[in-house]
Amino acid sequence: MKTIDQSAIRKQNMRKILAQLIRHPQMTRQALTEATGVSLMTVTNLIDVLREQQVLAFSPVQRDGRKCYGRKAENISLRGDGHAWLILDLSGRRFRYTLMGFDLTVVRTGASEEAAGGYVESLYAFLRRVRGELDAALDGRALLGVGVVTPGPYEIARDRITNQRLPELNALRIKQTLTEQLGPFEYYVDEDVKFAVRAFDALTQQNTCELLYYLYIGEGVGGAAVHNGNLLRGLNATAGDAGQLLGPHGIYENDLSQQAFAARLGLCGDTGRDVQATDIAQVAAQSPERYRQALCQSAQSAADMLHGVLWLLDPTHIVIDCRYAGPFGEMYIEQVCEALRRQSGGDRQLPCIVAAPQEMSSVLRGAIIVLQREWIEHIVS
Repeated sequence: MKTIDQSAIRKQNMRKILAQLIRHPQMTRQALTEATGVSLMTVTNLIDVLREQQVLAFSPVQRDGRKCYGRKAENISLRGDGHAWLILDLSGRRFRYTLMGFDLTVVRTGASEEAAGGYVESLYAFLRRVRGELDAALDGRALLGVGVVTPGPYEIARDRITNQRLPELNALRIKQTLTEQLGPFEYYVDEDVKFAVRAFDALTQQNTCELLYYLYIGEGVGGAAVHNGNLLRGLNATAGDAGQLLGPHGIYENDLSQQAFAARLGLCGDTGRDVQATDIAQVAAQSPERYRQALCQSAQSAADMLHGVLWLLDPTHIVIDCRYAGPFGEMYIEQVCEALRRQSGGDRQLPCIVAAPQEMSSVLRGAIIVLQREWIEHIVS
């Protein structure tokens, strides 16, 4: 019989508490107990651990004038002034960074300039810039970890990325390069979609969600799957990468990427410049009907691709993160669902299909969850 790992239970409870404190600006210990299902004694003990780490703020609960007995209730909230997380996004040709406080307030963001030289030279210049800006941006905060978002699977033993979109990145030893150019921090490297699917941990923990499939459609097209809380990677760490499936016109990524959608809109001319999201958004605002038609065509292609995923993985839930669906996101999901119904002929039960929230990118939210989990591993015994 497998013994119960008390340390693992404490870490799971800590994750539940932090997840609630992220969702709600202030909560009492009693409210945390009710929201997490964790006993009041355990909540109190774990709050004490977080207090020692100096990541919490406490304030008295306003009373209604009635006399109360026992321990005075306190509102508990996350502090953003003492610790921070750094997310480096290397998944596109324009690199980005986001520095966030422990309470997930954005402290600073930045992006690389348009590449004037080669890819590697641009990356080095970007990392030097981040290093130069980091001390001032941290403003005394301790950097708890760095999440590194890549466009393809990361092989730990070789310290290398494998991807087709940015082949220049494959030649670099990622952690070694970051340590040399940025500094000796705790780096956690993973593919963009594998970070992103972690943003839906709350959904995967529900009893009805046996297998969740996350589909990203943007600069590239990729996917990741979580089965009973476990991320599927596979032999080459490419499990779920639906964008590389073959369709009628080659791999689906070529038919669904942001550049492919721009071509549907007639935006790809002979300028040689990659179409930006702002160009696409301008068409959505100025020619909504033309935009809807292109989006319907894209939804049909996405449904064709997902039809294969349904048979291979049979997911209970699908989250679609289409970055160019924008203001027509609900219509896009409806079009995908309708196309899948036609293809299944009514013989199959379709999974629950929803759109990813657009307020904060799934990659960023998922990266923070991963960094938070690694930090909990260090502080909870």
